[in-house]
Amino acid sequence: MKQLLPYLALSVPILAWGLSFPSIKAALTEIPPMTLAFGRFVLAAALLLAVCKIKGQKMAISREHVWPLVLSVLSGITLYFLCENHGVKLIPASAASLIIAGIPILTLLADRMVFGRRLGAVGTAAALASFVGAALLVGVLGTSGASANPWGYVLMFGAAVAWVLYLFALKPLQREYPNLVLTTWQMLLGAASLVPFAAAEAGQWRWPSAVGWGHLVFQGLVCSAASFLLYNHALGKLGLRTASLSINLIPVVTVVAAYLFLGELLAPWQWAGGALVLAAVVAVSAVDAPKPAAP
Repeated sequence: MKQLLPYLALSVPILAWGLSFPSIKAALTEIPPMTLAFGRFVLAAALLLAVCKIKGQKMAISREHVWPLVLSVLSGITLYFLCENHGVKLIPASAASLIIAGIPILTLLADRMVFGRRLGAVGTAAALASFVGAALLVGVLGTSGASANPWGYVLMFGAAVAWVLYLFALKPLQREYPNLVLTTWQMLLGAASLVPFAAAEAGQWRWPSAVGWGHLVFQGLVCSAASFLLYNHALGKLGLRTASLSINLIPVVTVVAAYLFLGELLAPWQWAGGALVLAAVVAVSAVDAPKPAAP
């Protein structure tokens, strides 16, 4: 059961982030992109600060770790949401999720270049299979995104690169601080970093409807506060490759949600794509799993 808990923790952000693409798409009809990002992180920071207060958690960060923390925020929050929220506005949500599904390939390549870690046959095959599976799943050969603004694809690729930087920036911090402390600081600094971008959209501000507020609360409390907290925990327990490869499950959630809420039927090749993604996650998880100590 103890070994299962990190996977259960990882399932929450994957589910939430899979649902976040249509949620962002809907919210952007009422709330400007960076105002939406700012609002969700204000809510997330408020919730996590309350949790820290209740638990009596100290928030001290040593001077030597300030810049790695800032880098994780600038990459995983500021740059990522600057790219994602604008990108989702320009292209279909399914196409956006497909590009994010390329994160594991970027992570494996970065791992190879930065740390000299060999990809290995399983790692290479799993990353490629997961990307092909995600492509099949969202119907990359479809025409839904044919008329989309090409800058949307560029922005989503930028979001994928930003998330890889986040993974590497966060890695050394996880050995030094409790997950709750790190995540709370990320939400606080993330909200602060988005202030100038949100302020620049002041001319577009309108009071959202109840549905708009609902999307904002869902993204702030579930997609940001709870999901970052659980994802960071899973990242420390399962390793960089497994946590990053799980991003490929996001399109699975997106397509299933489209079926449940919009009545869209999955084609046979989409089921095959989902199976490829799941197989890739299982394969890399098995390779990265800690080996038992010798007696």
